[in-house]
Amino acid sequence: MANLIITRAIAARARIKRDHLGDARPTDAPLGNWYVTLLPMAERNAFVYMSSRTQLSFLMLEGERLTPEKLFISLVRGISLVLELAGYPEYVRERVMNEYRSAAFARASDLSQLGVLTNYALDYEGFIEQDGGLNRCSLDQLVIDMNARPSKKLGFSTPLEETAKALGVRPNKSFKPMPLRGTA
Repeated sequence: MANLIITRAIAARARIKRDHLGDARPTDAPLGNWYVTLLPMAERNAFVYMSSRTQLSFLMLEGERLTPEKLFISLVRGISLVLELAGYPEYVRERVMNEYRSAAFARASDLSQLGVLTNYALDYEGFIEQDGGLNRCSLDQLVIDMNARPSKKLGFSTPLEETAKALGVRPNKSFKPMPLRGTA
């Protein structure tokens, strides 16, 4: 079972008492545990999710009142969506999703991972503003762009490359991420 590791802002928003949260436990799930934080923006709040193992990330917009169930549903939908956007075949996506049928909530305590997550959230916010706000930017393209950026914490690999390694998939003709900004 994987953990959904939540920040204080998420715990408060979802009305989860921090003393009810345990420590994150190691998992065999291919993308590891997932972190989530709140990204308050002028137009609408968003949640930034990030894999602890590969730093694969995605953004989900807030809709109705946040609950633990909605956090989990957003996690599952987001993982599936980002893998689809990255061009993974359906059998790979299904194999990954089988590992995330349930998740335990845990408190965020790894400052290094929290730093990476915070940087991703700030980068998402900056790129959204640069593109003219939520209504004008392409969130799908933004997610791919963010995951195609090299990371020092990953030895200058990208989250997409690390995800391919974690899933045992080699990029080939069936593995085609969306074209990146300025290259299409």
